[in-house]
Amino acid sequence: MADVTPTPGSRIADSKQPSKSTAVIEPPPEEEFWDRYNKRLEFPLSSVAAVLLHVGVAALLVFALVRLMDKDEDKSGVPVKLVNLAGLDDEGEGSSGSGGIDDPIVRTDNDPVRSAIDSLPDPSKLPEIKENLRQSIKYLDPTGNMPISDANAAAYQGLEESLRKKLLGARQGSGNEKGSGYDGSAGKGPGGTGADSTLGRNMRWVLRFKVNGGRDYLDQLHAMGAKLLIPIPPENSKCIMIEDIRNPGNQRVATDGDLSAMAAQVKFSDTRPGVVREVAAALGLDFTPKTFWAFFPKNVEEELARKETQHRNRRADDIEETIFRVAVRGGAFEILVDEQKLKR
Repeated sequence: MADVTPTPGSRIADSKQPSKSTAVIEPPPEEEFWDRYNKRLEFPLSSVAAVLLHVGVAALLVFALVRLMDKDEDKSGVPVKLVNLAGLDDEGEGSSGSGGIDDPIVRTDNDPVRSAIDSLPDPSKLPEIKENLRQSIKYLDPTGNMPISDANAAAYQGLEESLRKKLLGARQGSGNEKGSGYDGSAGKGPGGTGADSTLGRNMRWVLRFKVNGGRDYLDQLHAMGAKLLIPIPPENSKCIMIEDIRNPGNQRVATDGDLSAMAAQVKFSDTRPGVVREVAAALGLDFTPKTFWAFFPKNVEEELARKETQHRNRRADDIEETIFRVAVRGGAFEILVDEQKLKR
């Protein structure tokens, strides 16, 4: 059989080549990310698990940090508190160091006026007490209208009667002589009468000190040239007199002459138990009085009077009560008017 050799371009030769018209089968499209990893909820479960894991680790770190901070010394700032401005610490500034006093008196009995009134057996009888005082000084104050502050009324009422009358400046006569205060004759009170008299000032003036401890209190009184009179319990009819506060051991029992001289001076008392106790300890007293009285020289009275009238230019006759704040710095005292009430 003869060989048939296909010639180029023949159909036989072309049949061995793939046909250009044959279709190519494409593979299925690639799955999307969400379809690939969500057949068994792998993606949402893994996401939730990862979030929970991070939250747990963060919470553990915060807890460990807080526990470590609790072991350190407390270095937080000093808490700020509001305080009552009345009393010994009138400006709310606190007090300087006092050499280790455990309970400084600036923290006790903050309101001296309130404390004086509370020391009365029956504070509700304060109006009656004032009227009794006016009767005691009616011959020194013929008008009978002299203002008396609540604190001063309470302070005088706490004195033994005969001592109270002596410190008010009213005196009885001796023998056939006319008395000056209790027998109906005209009185001759210290410094005259009226609002500008020493008696009138004693009735309406109230002093406040900012102190830290009994020793500091005495130092401030010394800077103002004060003398002390301390009633001796339990009768309180006799008093210890201390003329030199820096030398409290040099003390003596006050005579009637001493009391008469002191009646002509501006004075004030402190009845707060904690304050009086610390002052008595600083003076080295072998008893604890209920109160102590301080008497000031004339220059202090004049300074107080000047400050009173300069405050809003008010006349003494128009004033019911003046409360002064006293500050002593570097051995010098400064007086400011804290409050002032006018007559109604």
